[in-house]
Amino acid sequence: MVFCLLFNGTNYLLYDIFENTDFRLTASKKLATGFQTYVNQYNLASSDADLIRQWADVNGILYFTISRDRMLIYDNTYSGTIPFDQTLSNQLNNTWMYFSKVSFADGDADVFIYKNNEKKYFIIAELLSAIVAILSGFLFFLIQIKSEIKYIVSLSNEVTKMRNDINSAHFIQRGNDEIANLANALETMRLQLIEKKQNEILMKEAQDVLVLSIAHDLRTPLTSLIAYIEIIKRQDSISEISKFSNKVLQQANHIKNLSDQLFDLFLINSGQREDIERLSNTEYAFSDYFSELYNYLESQNYQLDVSHLTWHTANISICFDYIGRIINNIQSNIVKYADKTFPVIISSELTEKNFSIIIENTINRQANKNSSTGIGVKNINSMMQKMDGTCFIETICDNYIMTLKFNQYSKICKKVES
Repeated sequence: MVFCLLFNGTNYLLYDIFENTDFRLTASKKLATGFQTYVNQYNLASSDADLIRQWADVNGILYFTISRDRMLIYDNTYSGTIPFDQTLSNQLNNTWMYFSKVSFADGDADVFIYKNNEKKYFIIAELLSAIVAILSGFLFFLIQIKSEIKYIVSLSNEVTKMRNDINSAHFIQRGNDEIANLANALETMRLQLIEKKQNEILMKEAQDVLVLSIAHDLRTPLTSLIAYIEIIKRQDSISEISKFSNKVLQQANHIKNLSDQLFDLFLINSGQREDIERLSNTEYAFSDYFSELYNYLESQNYQLDVSHLTWHTANISICFDYIGRIINNIQSNIVKYADKTFPVIISSELTEKNFSIIIENTINRQANKNSSTGIGVKNINSMMQKMDGTCFIETICDNYIMTLKFNQYSKICKKVES
């Protein structure tokens, strides 16, 4: 745009100068003086077209006319000789003001010589217009890129801030270009890092509380264990030794349960990938584990009701290691907190979206609830989530209900009776 304005403007000014000044007349007279010298040297007549054309070619003349009384005698645009009975030339009407008198051997004549001396000024004007336009464009580019560079520098400073303190940095999005998209991506990443850091702090605090709680709970049975062993060492009677040995075994089992729960916690949160399988045969997935649970609880004099336990065909995700650990946790909780005078009810349920196993028992009012850290239920919930399932706990009056719900991947509702 700058080039077009300058080019058209300078061309207009130059045309005006050349048309309204004596520039062309002066140039034509100067050339006419040189031509007069050539005419005198060779005693040329106005009709010697070949010699005149030769001089015009040597001197780079673009347009050359010779006329008398406004009648054209010679025109270098014609290849031959112009007859003497020619008519008036319209071109002479446009150039008469630039005529110069030249004396030929056959008399005086009016000469117009045009060499286009002004062309160099148009070329200079065009070059200057181009240079100014390029400099203007470059200056405009620098002004525009300066703001972008400042924006990039500010983003770089925010990155440095984020390296030192992630909460002090802030990436502001300006506009909709690639740099603005980068700023938006950096801000999103910063917020995600803050969220991740906060989650890690919360998880660490929760783990510290759990580990501290378990460590505290381990001290009590360990202290009792040591005390009973000291008592056994002083006993002479086999019956007394047997009595306190049972207490030692009870405390040892308690310590083992706590250590198993702690092991499960760190195994789940270790980040190791478990072998998750998709199965449609729920009997194959669960029956062995629940059979062992059934037999163990019966041996501990618990009543069991499995009349509503039906193995359905359902596409679910299973990790056999997790299922075994979940059943061990359920078994431990039932033994510690379930009332033996009421039956433990195990049932199953199938919907279009889920396959569920429900374990229900009555809470023993005499159980030591202070011995519970809650870590077992948390481990169960974490393992269920990794198998794309959920664990729901309900307490209704004295009834404790745990529901293991597995998401189903297809609408298969065929039943296989256990």
